[in-house]
Amino acid sequence: MKMRSLLSLSIAGLLSAPVYATTVTGKVTDTAGQPVAGAEVKIEGSRRVAYTDANGIYRFDDVKQPHIHLHVYSSNYIHGDNDLGDVNTDQNVDFVLKPASVENIVVTANALQSSVLESVTPVTVIGAEKLRKIEAPTLGETLKNAPGVHSTYFGPVSSSPVIRGNDGPRVKIVQNGLDVSDVSRVGPDHNVATTLSSATQVEVLRGPATLQYGSGAIGGVVNVVDKRIPQYQIDGVEGEAETSYSTVNNGSYTRADVTGGSGNIVWHVDGFYRDTDNADIPGFASIDPDEDEPNDVLESSAMQTRNVVAGLSYVAEEGYFGFAVEQLDNKYGVPGHSHAHGEEEHDEEHEGEDHDLEEHTEEGVLLDVDMTRYQAAGEWHSPVRGLTNLKFAAAYTDYQHAEIEDGEPGTVFTNESSDIRLSAYHEEVNGWHGVFGLQFNHSDYNAVGEEAFTPANTTSSYALYLIEQKKVGDVTFELGGRLERTTLDADASEVELDVLHEEHDEHDGEEHDEEHEGEEHEAHAVAFNFPDYDFTSLSLSAGANWVYQEGHSIAITLSRSERAPSQQELFSAGQHLATQSYEVGLVFDMDEEGHIEETLKGVKEEVSNNLDITFRKFTGSWGYSASFFYNQADDYIFQTSTGLIALSEHEGHDDHEEEEQEGEHDEHGHDEHGDEEGLPIYYFQQADADIWGFEAETYVDLTDTLRLTVFGDYIRAEIEDDNLPRTPPMRFGGELSYVNDGLSADVGFTWYDDQNEVASFETTTDGYTLVNASVQYEFGTQGIDWVLFARGENLTDEEARVHTSFLKDQAPLPGRNFTMGVRALF
Repeated sequence: MKMRSLLSLSIAGLLSAPVYATTVTGKVTDTAGQPVAGAEVKIEGSRRVAYTDANGIYRFDDVKQPHIHLHVYSSNYIHGDNDLGDVNTDQNVDFVLKPASVENIVVTANALQSSVLESVTPVTVIGAEKLRKIEAPTLGETLKNAPGVHSTYFGPVSSSPVIRGNDGPRVKIVQNGLDVSDVSRVGPDHNVATTLSSATQVEVLRGPATLQYGSGAIGGVVNVVDKRIPQYQIDGVEGEAETSYSTVNNGSYTRADVTGGSGNIVWHVDGFYRDTDNADIPGFASIDPDEDEPNDVLESSAMQTRNVVAGLSYVAEEGYFGFAVEQLDNKYGVPGHSHAHGEEEHDEEHEGEDHDLEEHTEEGVLLDVDMTRYQAAGEWHSPVRGLTNLKFAAAYTDYQHAEIEDGEPGTVFTNESSDIRLSAYHEEVNGWHGVFGLQFNHSDYNAVGEEAFTPANTTSSYALYLIEQKKVGDVTFELGGRLERTTLDADASEVELDVLHEEHDEHDGEEHDEEHEGEEHEAHAVAFNFPDYDFTSLSLSAGANWVYQEGHSIAITLSRSERAPSQQELFSAGQHLATQSYEVGLVFDMDEEGHIEETLKGVKEEVSNNLDITFRKFTGSWGYSASFFYNQADDYIFQTSTGLIALSEHEGHDDHEEEEQEGEHDEHGHDEHGDEEGLPIYYFQQADADIWGFEAETYVDLTDTLRLTVFGDYIRAEIEDDNLPRTPPMRFGGELSYVNDGLSADVGFTWYDDQNEVASFETTTDGYTLVNASVQYEFGTQGIDWVLFARGENLTDEEARVHTSFLKDQAPLPGRNFTMGVRALF
C-alpha cells in the first residue's frame, strides 16, 4: 500500500493501489532539431512539473501513477502532448515542437485550459514580460491596446476594460477565476480592486463567457492570474523586485513578490506602494474651461495605494490546498469637479490630515478604499473512479470606500461578497472530456450618505454549468450550457427628483420673475417598496476549431446568452456625484418630462444571440488573428442621457456662501461661469440592439531581430433607431520591436478615428494619435537578473479625449510621460 499524503487524508481516504516507480525522461527540440530550453512539461492528473534544461532535456523520477499523459508548453511553440496510457516501466519520450509566430500561452480562464491557439473563442493572453512593459495604475489603461479592448477612463486613477463596446456588469473581472467583488461594476469612478503588481498573466476572453463565469459576462471576461496561492512545489526562494519613477505625475512605484518553499509547504508574499501627484496634461482639462481653471494639470488625479498579499499552500502529488489574504488601501482623486473654493480655507480646515494626497484633490472628490480579501483554492487529482480532477475555489471580500468631498466624508459604499466554485473533470466518454460545476455567489451591498444613489440590496445567484470538448481529426468541438438563478432584494427607498424645465426661455427676465416664479422646476418625492426580483437564465454555446491546413485554423462559435439585470441597472435613483449625473434605474417608470410614476415597471432579462468567427495563422515568419462578431440582443439594457436636468441636492456651499451667490444665476439655470447648476439625468432603458464589428492583429518577422505588429478594431452598435452611447471609435495601430542579446526596444503608434456615430444628447469626439516607445536592457550578476528599462508615452504631447469616458469633456489623457526604472529577478 502506498503512503497517502496529508492532503488526501484531509479530503477522503484513497483506494489502495500498487506501487509504481517509473522514471520519465526525454528531449524537447524544434523542427530544426535545436533544443527548446525552458519548456514546461506536465504530467496530467498530478502536480508534477519539469522544465527543460539548455539541452532540451527534462526528467521525472519516481512517477507513481500508472496512466501517464504528458503535456509540453512553450510560449513560442504549439502545444505538444503524448498520452502513454498505463505503463509500469521507465519511459523515454521525446517531443518535436512546431514554432508559432503567435505567442501561445495556456488560458487558465478557459474551463478546459486550452492554449491560445486551441481556443474556440477569441482570447488574448498578456504574459508577465509584456505586462511589465505596459502596466499602468489601472486595469483598463493597461489592457486598452489589446484588440477589441478599450477603457472607460475615469482619469488616470480609475478605469475598467471595455470589451467590444461592453463595460460595467457585462464585463466580468475575476482574479484567479473568482469575482473581484468590488463595486467597480456600479460606477466608472470606482477602480477595479484587483492588482497587477505580481500578476503572471492577464487573460481577456472576448464575447460571451457566461458558461463558466455567470450570466453577467456577456461582453467578456478579464482574468488576472497571480501566485498568491502557490500550486506547485518549490525548493528555495525566488522572486522579483522593482522600482520606477514617472515624470507626468511625479509618480513613484515600488513592488516586490517572493515565493519560497520546502517539501510540501510553499508560501508567497507580495506587495506594492504607488504614490503620484496630479497628472500633467496638454492645455486645459475642460473643453470649455472656467477663467480660474489651471492650465496643464488634471486636478484631483493623484493617488496613493498600498497593497499586501500573503499566501500559504500544502502541495502534494495528489493535489494541493492553499489560502491567501490581501489587504488593499487605495486613496485617489476623482477628476472633473469644481476648482474654485480657495486653498487657504482648505488648509485651515484640514491641517494635520493626510495632506500629501489631499492637497492635490482639495477641490474635487477623494475616494478612500479599504478592502480585505480572503481566498482559498484546492485541487484533488483522481478523487474517485470516473473523475480525473476536482477543483475548489472560494473567496470572501470585505470592501469599503468612502467618497470625500472638500475633506468631509460623504457617501460610504460597502460590499461584502462571497464566491464559491466547485468543478469536477470527468474521464473521457466516447471521446468527450469536460467539466461540470456548481457556483454560488452572494453580495451584500450598502451605501450610506448623500450620494447613495442605490438602496441597500443583496444579490444571490446559484448556477450549474457543463462544458464538453471532443477532438475529431483536425477539428475540436466544444459544447456547453449554464443554468443560473439570480435573486435581488432591495430595501425600500424614496426617490426625489427635481427637474429643471426651460420652457421659460422665451420670456424676458422681468416677465419670468412675475409669471413663473416658483415654476422653473418640478419637485416630487415618491416612496417605493421593492418586491424580490428573481431571474432564471439559460445560456448555451456551441463551437468548433478547425485546423484546415498546417498552421492555419478557423474557429466558429454560436451562443445564446441570458443576463439578469444588475442592482445598479435596476435600482439607481439619485445623483451620482463622481459621474456628475442623476441616475434612474430600470424599475422606475419615468416619462419624457422627468415625472416618475408611483408604480414600478416590469423588467426582462437581456437575451443575446451571438456569432463569432476567428481566423488564425500561427506558423512561419508571420501570423495573424482576425475575429468577426455579430450580437443581436433583445431587451438590451443601456444607460442614456434624457436631455433633462435634475437640480443638484449637493451644492457644496454653506448658508453664507448661498447668500453671497444669490442672484448670480441667470434664468436659464446657469451660474455666472455658464455651467449648469443641475445634473443631467441618465435613464436605464431596454430595447433591441445590434452590435457587430471586428478585431485583428498581424505579426511579421522582418529579420531575426525585428518584428512588425499591426492591429485594428471596429465596433458598430445600434439600438432601434439610435446609436448606443459611448461606443468606442475605430482605431488602427502598429509597433516595430527589436530583440537581441539582452537589448530590446520598440516604437509604436495608435490612431483613433473621430467618433461621429453618437446617441441622442451625446456629443461627438475628435480623433487623435498616440506615439509610444520603450527600451530595456537585461544582464545578470551573482545569481540576479537585472532589467533596466525606460518608456515614453504620448511622446507628441497630444490632447486626447476618450469617447467611452463619462468625463471626456473634463479629463483628457495624460500628456507626455517618461518612466524609468530597474527590476531584479532572483
